[in-house]
Amino acid sequence: MTQSKRKYDEMMFESNPLRIPVICYQQIFRYLPIESLLSVALTCKTWYNLLASNQFCFNKRTKLTLSNEQQLLVISNSKILRHVNRIEMDLSDRRIAWDNFQLNFTSLHTFKLRFVSLTPVFVTNLFRSVSPTLKSLILAMNPEINAETTMTCLCLLTSLHLLPNLTYFFLLLRSGAKIEIDIEKYFKCLTKLEKLILRQDNFTGRRSRVQQLNALACLPNLKYLEWFEFLPSDLQILASLPCRPPLQHVHLQETLITNEILYHLSRIPTITSLRSHRFSPLQAKLNINGYKYLLALKESLKELQISAKHIKYDELTMIQYPAESDCTENEYEVQITSEHIDILKQFIHLTSLTFDQISITKENMDNLLISLVDHHTLKILDLTSVSFPSMVVLSQVTSLEELVLSYPNREDEIQYTDEDLMILSPLKNLRVLELYYSFNLQSKTRKRLKAQARANCSFIFEKLEEFFYNDDE
Repeated sequence: MTQSKRKYDEMMFESNPLRIPVICYQQIFRYLPIESLLSVALTCKTWYNLLASNQFCFNKRTKLTLSNEQQLLVISNSKILRHVNRIEMDLSDRRIAWDNFQLNFTSLHTFKLRFVSLTPVFVTNLFRSVSPTLKSLILAMNPEINAETTMTCLCLLTSLHLLPNLTYFFLLLRSGAKIEIDIEKYFKCLTKLEKLILRQDNFTGRRSRVQQLNALACLPNLKYLEWFEFLPSDLQILASLPCRPPLQHVHLQETLITNEILYHLSRIPTITSLRSHRFSPLQAKLNINGYKYLLALKESLKELQISAKHIKYDELTMIQYPAESDCTENEYEVQITSEHIDILKQFIHLTSLTFDQISITKENMDNLLISLVDHHTLKILDLTSVSFPSMVVLSQVTSLEELVLSYPNREDEIQYTDEDLMILSPLKNLRVLELYYSFNLQSKTRKRLKAQARANCSFIFEKLEEFFYNDDE
């Protein structure tokens, strides 16, 4: 970037824009790293002034948020902003019939688009313009579905072959969208694809689930799959594929975790992640044998989430079993015993561990964490609505970078204060701390932690970047 000031004429896509003087940005953002701005939907004009102030350079996470196609064209012709890496664009309030254009992006690797109606020529020109560099494509259908929206979605799918370098594809289909996702038809050319997310309310189509899952063999690099709610038979198909892609994560967040699910999952040796909100608490569906099946993955599993978020204690029913209202509360409770802990101790490569709304004693929690300390692998620990471990034990897990301690078990009747938080000071690598309704911190302590997260100055935790407390969003 040159030292000479860029003229604002490059950004004349707004009528009579009120320009904020460059000197303001120089003073406000002089010491602020660009990562600190990523959660803000900065406008094109704001980014231009930031970059023109010569205080920043592009990195892999730089993002622009656009609201119309004219901005897209102006950005691509800008000597500075054509090098942007990420663009988010919302075209959900208009029909785009703009066909005669050429984009000149040099480094665009992530494009997020919310659409209602795009012409085939627009889609083709857009994809061809970003084809050499685009790695991630995120598409969201407008909530108000009509015939044009459906046709646009089909056009986008049939044009994916123009993006052979895609490694990540996300498609959000709204309720009522009558679109059949044909893996072999739309994705067979995306041989570099590693992450595929297809969110649709209802799995419909002429091709059976068996045919669709078998078609995954055409994606030799696929590691992450999120689609319909997986059934045991689906995992059985995946496990038996002769040319199975190296799947590391199959999205089971809404799948009821049973012995059968864990058995078939354990037969996919490349799996590194198991996360679900629906671990079955009924002994007929999931018992200690299910956890023993997981031992087949003890060398590969890195992420584990055991959760029972769908429990409704007040009604003594569960969303996944609405008809079984005669069960007692205890029969719906997911319990982790010492026998489970002995199994979980063997997962020495875990980098992320989450317990949410399950029954586990403080002693068992301490026992598990102590066993993981010496391996120095655990980086993320999320404990929500459970009994917390001893703060002394927790302070020994010095590899932690993210820690969530929220909504402690009320039956413990323990009041956590500033003194308990100070015990955790040995966590020198901690970057993210979430304490939702778990600690009663003094106002002074909260302010100092907030200030540390903003200014990256040392207080209790040397590297803390984000701190969330109670009503924080």
